[in-house]
Amino acid sequence: MDDRKDLLRNLLVSAAVFVFALTLLSKWLPSTPPSAPPPPAGAPTPDPTAGAAGPTTTQTPAPPAGDVPAESTGAIGGALTVREAEVVVLREMGAPAPALEVDGRRPRHPPAGPYRMRVHLCNLGASIDTAAMADHWQDLDGAELYHLLEPVGLPGPKEGGVHRSLSVDAVNVDNRGGILLADKKWHVRPEEGVTTDAEGRESLEFYVDLEEDGQPVLRLTRTYTLAPQPKAEGRFDLRADLRVENLSPAAHEVVLTCRGGVGVHMANSRTDDRFADLGVRTARGVRGDRQALAALSKKPAPAPGALLSLPLFAPTQIAAGEKLTWVATANTYFTCTLAPLNRDGSDDALYLAAAELIDLDREPLTDSDRTVRLITRSESVPAGGTLQYPFDLFLGPKLPRSFQTLEPYAARNYYYQIAQGFGWCTFAFLVELMLWLLNGLHRVVFNYGVAIIILVLIVRGLLHPLTKKGQVDMVRMQHRMQELAPKIEEIKKKYANDKARMNQEMMKLNINPVGQMMTCLPMFIQMPIWVALWLSLSNNIEMRHEPFFGWIRDLTAPDALYTFVRPLTVPLLGWQIVSFNLLPLLLALFMYTQQKLTPRPKPSPNMTEQQIQQQEAMQKMMPIMSIMMLIIFYPAPSGLTLYIMTSSLFGTIEQWVIRKHIKAREAAGTLHKPERPRRPVPLEGAPRPRPTGFFARLQKLAEDAQKHAQTGGSRPRRERD
Repeated sequence: MDDRKDLLRNLLVSAAVFVFALTLLSKWLPSTPPSAPPPPAGAPTPDPTAGAAGPTTTQTPAPPAGDVPAESTGAIGGALTVREAEVVVLREMGAPAPALEVDGRRPRHPPAGPYRMRVHLCNLGASIDTAAMADHWQDLDGAELYHLLEPVGLPGPKEGGVHRSLSVDAVNVDNRGGILLADKKWHVRPEEGVTTDAEGRESLEFYVDLEEDGQPVLRLTRTYTLAPQPKAEGRFDLRADLRVENLSPAAHEVVLTCRGGVGVHMANSRTDDRFADLGVRTARGVRGDRQALAALSKKPAPAPGALLSLPLFAPTQIAAGEKLTWVATANTYFTCTLAPLNRDGSDDALYLAAAELIDLDREPLTDSDRTVRLITRSESVPAGGTLQYPFDLFLGPKLPRSFQTLEPYAARNYYYQIAQGFGWCTFAFLVELMLWLLNGLHRVVFNYGVAIIILVLIVRGLLHPLTKKGQVDMVRMQHRMQELAPKIEEIKKKYANDKARMNQEMMKLNINPVGQMMTCLPMFIQMPIWVALWLSLSNNIEMRHEPFFGWIRDLTAPDALYTFVRPLTVPLLGWQIVSFNLLPLLLALFMYTQQKLTPRPKPSPNMTEQQIQQQEAMQKMMPIMSIMMLIIFYPAPSGLTLYIMTSSLFGTIEQWVIRKHIKAREAAGTLHKPERPRRPVPLEGAPRPRPTGFFARLQKLAEDAQKHAQTGGSRPRRERD
């Protein structure tokens, strides 16, 4: 009868914990509206202003702080106007659209060519319409290349317009207010298309003129240059230079505003992994900083139509002598990094005044249009003179070997964008070691799933001595407590009214609480290693779209043994389950088996009744952890689930072996004897050797602390000569 009550109680507790966990996760992992699908490969993006002429403004971009009024039509005081082109133009440069079929099968990776990206350039704001990676598919079907940058928004002024990457947003001339350029149709040069030089470099220019009373004043020219970059080099560079020419007989003060990448997708389907990263040059090198794109949602809602922004780099927030080196919008695997250069080609441009994170459509509920914005200092352009604003643009995957070895990536500390994903609860060198081992094993076995299993087995094997020692020490401690239980009960009864004397008598029994805690020490030592292995799987771009066996086609996505025709909706929470994932169920099963085989610590005689009840409640809650792991890892990438499942499976086997070893030593009566012979006891009067080994030294410190407590805190005086 009691067993039935316990079973019923455990089921009720499990159901309550299940619902509670789902409720918490629904708050921690809010659902994100799906991004709009990218346009077909090679197809231009539709634009509502195509074919229109004249300075028509469809959207008012976010103005530079304090420089542009809330409303602007492209002319300030009727003096300066923008001479636009007649039509919207799209031009393509870089890698051509790859063939979808190779020998009747879709290739796992796109065929390599001389260019690492395919870029569609648009004359609206001299911007990048789309940027696709030549070495990565958008999805497993291989229908098109991965789109790192895409236009976002809806056509028409009512919905907010279409926003593109790297556009020149506005220019402020002589501090008279900003002239909007992001929605202006720039002229294209050459008109027939992209030019290619003898070395294979492709280039295209956009330019737009500012006039006053029909006379030219300034000309802004944006030039894009893409050089051939073989895949083996690991470079993903696009040059984007901006030039301001003074066409008038008088000097003019100019302030420019440019934006970074737009339309970066989430790489993680569970949480928003998009960030705005930046590097700042200090006396000690380039330090990094990070802001999540979702951070804008936490700011107080501005007035309707007001700019939603978050400062990233400003003179009031930085120390003297610090300079902005680069700024990026990125997800876990890919990055769009913009590095402003000085006019002599060196890093850390001196012409920048500020950088900030902005929301282009001024709507806090949408986040796909969030990007970074750069504002230049006010500089004078002499009559007939020019100002150059060179920019290096990195568009590609976060490859550790490229960021650590190639100049100028290493000098600019691009590696910060990878290292930030290593978390704070382990050591960066451990994660890097696990990444190195994982990629090295893949070069041998040619399968990342097999490499994960081998790596977990290696780590488990290396940590087995610690695990075994912790389990054996725990059983020894339990036996010791059973032997002392009668004496402890006698002391409690005898000194029930004298707590101080009771504690003294307890200490004489050599009950060492520090020794009890040391039985858990091996587990705590292993934790940073397990976390490092976990993070190495989460931040490895090489694993993207890599299969394992059978139904596991992508280790960075759920295993999806069976995909439902219609998603199943979880009642009350509204979660949608799109597939049946088998690996999380196996993970929960193996974890439960491992917990059942793990020796459980028995209550210490020093515990109160309340503490004993709490320990028993914790032990009963342990099986519920398996349910929690099932909930957490059900939508997780199959590579991570495979890692936890494999670790739990090997842990179950390890626990079975250790328990068999302990029972054999108990039967032989050698459990409390060391497995290795002790060192010879020194002669009387000879100095006692110091304990060797980390655990031995900790045990020695615990024994010394116990003796010190037994003597009432007094220390023996030194004998005088």
